[in-house]
Amino acid sequence: MSSYARFAALMAIAVTCFLPVASATAATSGAFDDPIGDSLEYAPDLGATSVTIGDDETISVDTRIVPRPPAGWGGYAYCVGFPPFQTCVPADMTVTWYVDHTPGAGNVADDGADAKVVAIPRQGQTTWEGSRWDAANGKFAAGAQPLGTEDPGGARWTLRLPDLGVPRPSTMRVWVTSLYKSYNGLGVLLDYSDKAGPGTVAVDGPPASSVGGPAASPSCLSKTKTVNRLGDRIRTLRRQAKNGRAGAKRKLRRARDIRKRAVKAMKRKCGPPDTNAAPPPTAAPPGCKLVTKPVLQQEGVGIHAEWVVKPEVVVEC
Repeated sequence: MSSYARFAALMAIAVTCFLPVASATAATSGAFDDPIGDSLEYAPDLGATSVTIGDDETISVDTRIVPRPPAGWGGYAYCVGFPPFQTCVPADMTVTWYVDHTPGAGNVADDGADAKVVAIPRQGQTTWEGSRWDAANGKFAAGAQPLGTEDPGGARWTLRLPDLGVPRPSTMRVWVTSLYKSYNGLGVLLDYSDKAGPGTVAVDGPPASSVGGPAASPSCLSKTKTVNRLGDRIRTLRRQAKNGRAGAKRKLRRARDIRKRAVKAMKRKCGPPDTNAAPPPTAAPPGCKLVTKPVLQQEGVGIHAEWVVKPEVVVEC
């Protein structure tokens, strides 16, 4: 065998060894395209969009975007005068990603969108906002802020599925709209837009979670354990204060103040609750038992839901 053939064989073995192995918990992904060039000026020209959903409940969306003159990526609509005595009017631009996961619900004006992420480019800086549809009040309410970035050829953002209210399993529709509005130097309104999608992504499930509680990160679980420990401490001090133990009332007030701060820290770390949590178990598998414990769970529904620590029946093996 020639040296070239031996090298080719070794490379084939190396490539085979390093190929990713598909597993039963592989990430879900989807994509939809939009022709570049259908928006020639003003509104950012939208291209292909890819959606990836990981096993860690993270959704990542990437859209190829070509900024268009005269505003570019959030630049100026037009300028009057000449440097250094020049006045420039900023453009009013947005790029919005809409998410629809509940048929027959959401905002009718936005094709039934249940959540949205908005990028607002302005003078080279981009502000990212996330919101969910609040059916009770008939409007979008501020939600978790997405982790968004942009480059010369596009923009991308990342959030958790519960931040968007997306359950597992479900079928999710995603589409993107770019808008541009401004008045030119003659007072004429310039109103341009471009739309990409919608595309459909199947969200497989259920999410990876422990028996008896919603999925949570290690830091969230740590904060929750702190709240639970303080709760036990408060119950002990309450009994001591009732029995007239010296100093118990003072320690009880201090413990309650500390727990309030710990609950706020827990909610910040754990994020919005899972609005599709499973009902408590009614029977335990062989070798396990049902016990009542103070655990992290959801109270309330929709935009008014929040994380609380309260007794719940869980399976303990």
